[in-house]
Amino acid sequence: MPRQVDAGERRAGIAALVVDVIQREGAASATVRRVSEAGGFSIGVITHYFSDKDELIAFAFDWLAEQSFAQLDRSLAESAPGLERLQAALEFMVPMAQERSFPAVWLSLWSGAMHNPRLAAVHRGYYARWRRILARCLSEAAGRGEIRRVVNATDTIDLLAAGVDGLWLAVTFEGKRFSGVRRRRLVAQLMGALVRPGASAAVRRARGRTPARKRR
Repeated sequence: MPRQVDAGERRAGIAALVVDVIQREGAASATVRRVSEAGGFSIGVITHYFSDKDELIAFAFDWLAEQSFAQLDRSLAESAPGLERLQAALEFMVPMAQERSFPAVWLSLWSGAMHNPRLAAVHRGYYARWRRILARCLSEAAGRGEIRRVVNATDTIDLLAAGVDGLWLAVTFEGKRFSGVRRRRLVAQLMGALVRPGASAAVRRARGRTPARKRR
Protein backbone atom coordinates (compact mmCIF):
# COMPACT_ATOMS: atom_id res chain seq x y z
CA MET A 1 0.00 0.00 0.00
CA PRO A 2 1.56 3.34 -1.05
CA ARG A 3 2.54 5.73 1.73
CA GLN A 4 0.08 8.57 2.17
CA VAL A 5 1.74 11.95 1.58
CA ASP A 6 1.08 14.72 4.10
CA ALA A 7 -0.09 17.76 2.12
CA GLY A 8 1.53 20.24 4.50
CA GLU A 9 4.88 18.47 4.39
CA ARG A 10 4.72 18.20 0.59
CA ARG A 11 3.97 21.92 0.19
CA ALA A 12 6.78 22.82 2.60
CA GLY A 13 9.18 20.59 0.68
CA ILE A 14 8.24 22.26 -2.59
CA ALA A 15 8.67 25.70 -1.00
CA ALA A 16 12.17 24.74 0.13
CA LEU A 17 12.97 23.74 -3.45
CA VAL A 18 11.75 27.10 -4.75
CA VAL A 19 13.95 28.94 -2.25
CA ASP A 20 16.94 26.83 -3.23
CA VAL A 21 16.42 27.40 -6.96
CA ILE A 22 16.06 31.18 -6.51
CA GLN A 23 19.13 31.37 -4.28
CA ARG A 24 21.30 29.39 -6.73
CA GLU A 25 19.90 30.42 -10.12
CA GLY A 26 17.80 33.56 -9.67
CA ALA A 27 14.06 34.26 -9.56
CA ALA A 28 13.60 33.87 -13.33
CA SER A 29 14.61 30.21 -13.04
CA ALA A 30 11.96 29.39 -10.43
CA THR A 31 9.47 28.04 -12.96
CA VAL A 32 7.15 25.15 -12.23
CA ARG A 33 9.16 22.99 -14.64
CA ARG A 34 12.55 23.89 -13.10
CA VAL A 35 11.33 23.33 -9.54
CA SER A 36 9.89 19.96 -10.47
CA GLU A 37 13.21 19.03 -12.09
CA ALA A 38 15.08 20.09 -8.94
CA GLY A 39 12.79 17.90 -6.87
CA GLY A 40 12.95 14.93 -9.21
CA PHE A 41 9.20 14.66 -9.72
CA SER A 42 6.63 15.53 -12.38
CA ILE A 43 5.09 18.94 -12.97
CA GLY A 44 1.77 17.42 -11.94
CA VAL A 45 2.99 17.13 -8.35
CA ILE A 46 3.34 20.92 -8.13
CA THR A 47 0.14 21.76 -10.01
CA HIS A 48 -1.71 19.45 -7.62
CA TYR A 49 -0.87 21.83 -4.75
CA PHE A 50 -0.46 25.20 -6.48
CA SER A 51 -2.69 26.71 -9.16
CA ASP A 52 0.07 28.74 -10.85
CA LYS A 53 3.62 30.07 -10.52
CA ASP A 54 2.50 33.19 -8.62
CA GLU A 55 0.83 31.12 -5.92
CA LEU A 56 3.90 28.85 -5.75
CA ILE A 57 6.36 31.75 -5.34
CA ALA A 58 4.17 33.59 -2.81
CA PHE A 59 3.82 30.44 -0.71
CA ALA A 60 7.59 29.86 -0.84
CA PHE A 61 8.28 33.37 0.44
CA ASP A 62 5.68 32.98 3.17
CA TRP A 63 7.24 29.65 4.15
CA LEU A 64 10.71 31.22 4.30
CA ALA A 65 9.38 34.06 6.46
CA GLU A 66 7.90 31.53 8.89
CA GLN A 67 11.22 29.70 9.09
CA SER A 68 13.03 32.98 9.76
CA PHE A 69 10.63 34.07 12.49
CA ALA A 70 10.84 30.66 14.14
CA GLN A 71 14.63 31.04 14.30
CA LEU A 72 14.26 34.60 15.57
CA ASP A 73 11.84 33.50 18.31
CA ARG A 74 14.33 30.89 19.51
CA SER A 75 17.10 33.48 19.54
CA LEU A 76 15.03 36.01 21.48
CA ALA A 77 13.98 33.39 24.04
CA GLU A 78 17.64 33.15 25.04
CA SER A 79 17.93 36.92 25.65
CA ALA A 80 16.73 38.96 28.61
CA PRO A 81 13.68 41.12 27.89
CA GLY A 82 14.28 44.78 27.05
CA LEU A 83 17.32 46.29 25.39
CA GLU A 84 19.24 43.01 25.33
CA ARG A 85 16.40 41.37 23.44
CA LEU A 86 16.05 44.37 21.10
CA GLN A 87 19.74 44.19 20.23
CA ALA A 88 19.49 40.43 19.70
CA ALA A 89 16.55 40.97 17.33
CA LEU A 90 18.41 43.60 15.30
CA GLU A 91 21.60 41.53 15.15
CA PHE A 92 19.61 38.51 14.00
CA MET A 93 18.55 40.45 10.91
CA VAL A 94 22.20 41.00 9.94
CA PRO A 95 23.47 37.41 10.31
CA MET A 96 27.05 36.25 10.21
CA ALA A 97 26.27 33.40 7.83
CA GLN A 98 24.98 34.74 4.53
CA GLU A 99 23.79 31.27 3.61
CA ARG A 100 21.16 31.53 6.34
CA SER A 101 19.91 34.89 5.16
CA PHE A 102 19.25 33.83 1.52
CA PRO A 103 20.07 37.28 0.11
CA ALA A 104 19.07 36.50 -3.48
CA VAL A 105 15.68 35.24 -2.29
CA TRP A 106 14.87 38.29 -0.16
CA LEU A 107 16.00 40.67 -2.91
CA SER A 108 13.66 38.83 -5.28
CA LEU A 109 10.79 39.31 -2.83
CA TRP A 110 11.45 43.04 -2.54
CA SER A 111 11.64 43.40 -6.30
CA GLY A 112 8.61 41.23 -7.01
CA ALA A 113 6.48 42.96 -4.38
CA MET A 114 6.60 46.15 -6.44
CA HIS A 115 4.53 44.57 -9.22
CA ASN A 116 2.98 41.36 -7.89
CA PRO A 117 0.01 41.80 -5.50
CA ARG A 118 0.53 38.36 -3.94
CA LEU A 119 4.18 39.08 -3.16
CA ALA A 120 3.22 42.56 -1.94
CA ALA A 121 0.83 40.95 0.56
CA VAL A 122 3.58 38.59 1.81
CA HIS A 123 5.96 41.55 2.10
CA ARG A 124 3.45 43.62 4.11
CA GLY A 125 2.72 40.71 6.42
CA TYR A 126 6.41 40.08 7.04
CA TYR A 127 7.19 43.67 7.96
CA ALA A 128 4.06 44.06 10.07
CA ARG A 129 5.18 41.06 12.12
CA TRP A 130 8.76 42.37 12.36
CA ARG A 131 7.53 45.77 13.55
CA ARG A 132 5.40 44.11 16.24
CA ILE A 133 8.49 42.34 17.56
CA LEU A 134 10.41 45.63 17.70
CA ALA A 135 7.47 47.30 19.42
CA ARG A 136 7.34 44.57 22.06
CA CYS A 137 11.09 44.89 22.73
CA LEU A 138 10.82 48.66 23.09
CA SER A 139 7.82 48.32 25.41
CA GLU A 140 9.71 45.83 27.58
CA ALA A 141 12.73 48.13 27.76
CA ALA A 142 10.57 51.07 28.76
CA GLY A 143 8.76 48.99 31.38
CA ARG A 144 12.10 47.97 32.88
CA GLY A 145 13.29 51.57 33.02
CA GLU A 146 16.06 50.91 30.51
CA ILE A 147 14.83 53.58 28.09
CA ARG A 148 12.63 56.62 28.24
CA ARG A 149 9.11 56.25 26.99
CA VAL A 150 9.22 56.59 23.20
CA VAL A 151 7.18 59.62 22.13
CA ASN A 152 6.70 58.46 18.54
CA ALA A 153 7.08 54.69 18.60
CA THR A 154 6.03 54.30 14.96
CA ASP A 155 8.88 56.50 13.72
CA THR A 156 11.41 54.79 15.99
CA ILE A 157 10.35 51.31 14.90
CA ASP A 158 10.39 52.25 11.21
CA LEU A 159 13.85 53.82 11.53
CA LEU A 160 15.21 50.76 13.34
CA ALA A 161 13.80 48.45 10.65
CA ALA A 162 15.09 50.66 7.83
CA GLY A 163 18.52 50.95 9.43
CA VAL A 164 18.86 47.18 9.72
CA ASP A 165 17.67 46.73 6.13
CA GLY A 166 20.36 49.15 4.96
CA LEU A 167 23.04 47.34 6.94
CA TRP A 168 21.82 43.98 5.60
CA LEU A 169 22.16 45.28 2.03
CA ALA A 170 25.67 46.59 2.70
CA VAL A 171 26.73 43.26 4.21
CA THR A 172 25.13 41.34 1.34
CA PHE A 173 27.09 43.19 -1.32
CA GLU A 174 30.26 44.04 0.61
CA GLY A 175 30.48 41.43 3.32
CA LYS A 176 34.26 41.63 3.67
CA ARG A 177 33.96 45.18 4.97
CA PHE A 178 31.75 44.10 7.87
CA SER A 179 33.28 41.75 10.40
CA GLY A 180 31.06 40.26 13.09
CA VAL A 181 32.44 42.73 15.64
CA ARG A 182 31.77 45.66 13.34
CA ARG A 183 28.22 44.53 12.59
CA ARG A 184 27.41 44.32 16.29
CA ARG A 185 28.99 47.74 16.86
CA LEU A 186 26.93 49.31 14.07
CA VAL A 187 23.73 47.78 15.43
CA ALA A 188 24.56 49.17 18.87
CA GLN A 189 25.18 52.62 17.35
CA LEU A 190 21.85 52.44 15.51
CA MET A 191 20.09 51.66 18.78
CA GLY A 192 21.95 54.42 20.63
CA ALA A 193 20.99 56.99 18.00
CA LEU A 194 17.27 56.19 18.23
CA VAL A 195 16.66 54.97 21.78
CA ARG A 196 17.61 57.15 24.78
CA PRO A 197 18.44 55.53 28.14
CA GLY A 198 15.86 55.81 30.89
CA ALA A 199 16.56 57.53 34.21
CA SER A 200 16.87 54.31 36.21
CA ALA A 201 19.22 52.81 33.63
CA ALA A 202 21.40 55.93 33.75
CA VAL A 203 21.50 55.75 37.55
CA ARG A 204 22.50 52.08 37.47
CA ARG A 205 25.32 52.84 35.04
CA ALA A 206 26.51 55.79 37.12
CA ARG A 207 26.59 53.66 40.27
CA GLY A 208 28.57 51.01 38.46
CA ARG A 209 31.30 53.35 37.29
CA THR A 210 34.65 53.53 38.99
CA PRO A 211 35.17 57.08 40.39
CA ALA A 212 37.71 59.04 38.41
CA ARG A 213 41.00 59.74 40.15
CA LYS A 214 41.69 63.32 41.16
CA ARG A 215 44.45 65.02 39.30
CA ARG A 216 47.41 66.04 41.41
